[in-house]
Amino acid sequence: MLRIEHPVVDDDDTISWKGLLQNTDHTVIRVPDLETATRWYEQVIGLAVVEASHGHAYLASPVTGAIILGLREDGTGLASVNFRARTSTAFDLLGSKLDNAGIATTVESGRQRPGVLETLSLTIPTGHTFEIVRAEPDPPAAPVPGEYRPGAIDVRTSHLQLRTTDVKQMTDFLSVMGFRSSTFVSLPGSDGFFIQFLRINELHHQIAILTGQNGVHHVALELDEADFWRFLDNLQLLKNAAEYGPVRHHEGNMLSIYVRDPFGNRIEITSTMETVGFDYPPTAAGHEPWYHMNMWGPQPPKSWETEWM
Repeated sequence: MLRIEHPVVDDDDTISWKGLLQNTDHTVIRVPDLETATRWYEQVIGLAVVEASHGHAYLASPVTGAIILGLREDGTGLASVNFRARTSTAFDLLGSKLDNAGIATTVESGRQRPGVLETLSLTIPTGHTFEIVRAEPDPPAAPVPGEYRPGAIDVRTSHLQLRTTDVKQMTDFLSVMGFRSSTFVSLPGSDGFFIQFLRINELHHQIAILTGQNGVHHVALELDEADFWRFLDNLQLLKNAAEYGPVRHHEGNMLSIYVRDPFGNRIEITSTMETVGFDYPPTAAGHEPWYHMNMWGPQPPKSWETEWM
């Protein structure tokens, strides 16, 4: 009898069409005061600390126990963005691809979140650290032990938005690792781009690249839509004012709201992102800029337009 493979399973046969990278594993954010930051991310975002020592902490969804965010006591901004290789073979192939492209990398073990076996680190053109992890299989999803958390919600990784003076250069660089375009805005009169939304799986984007001074604009985390509105109620109860939102973005067709931690790091909270499939072709953005930003109309404040993490 013909055996039908489950399409979600990742193995060495499926990486040929799914790609070598699986998803955004976690992001590490710099903070000047770990204790204050940890308390904020627990109370406002709803995360649970699963490890804390030597100036760093790892935080997980309280519902599943999946680690999605790291905090490092060292200034502000992005410390690293970490993507997961689909298989051990994919991890090795990514190393070879980067070597063949002349991109310097280092491989380490034992310096990562719990469950990571090896980390391949490189520097992207904006100067930020990009890491690929080879990890143990995820344990069964289970709530993080501890005291009762009112309104606990499942928080997941979503995407990162970068700003750069050369979107095409960044796009070409990331394509070495298998990133492909979902939606773009071309620069008139050139082969460059003003905006690129890139993906490595079936969801619309994991990295958004916009033209501007080099930097990280925001780190995005994802909730189910019902939990998104509960999150807004939590902001109200805590009297924690949002920077911008709620809005509905065109790219990804998702609800969104932007908040800033006590040190200015910008966090976007979104609802579930649109699934476009593995073979979705690059598509030019076709609406007015305001509509892509927020299909409901209201546009960002000046701080959103001019301040990075």
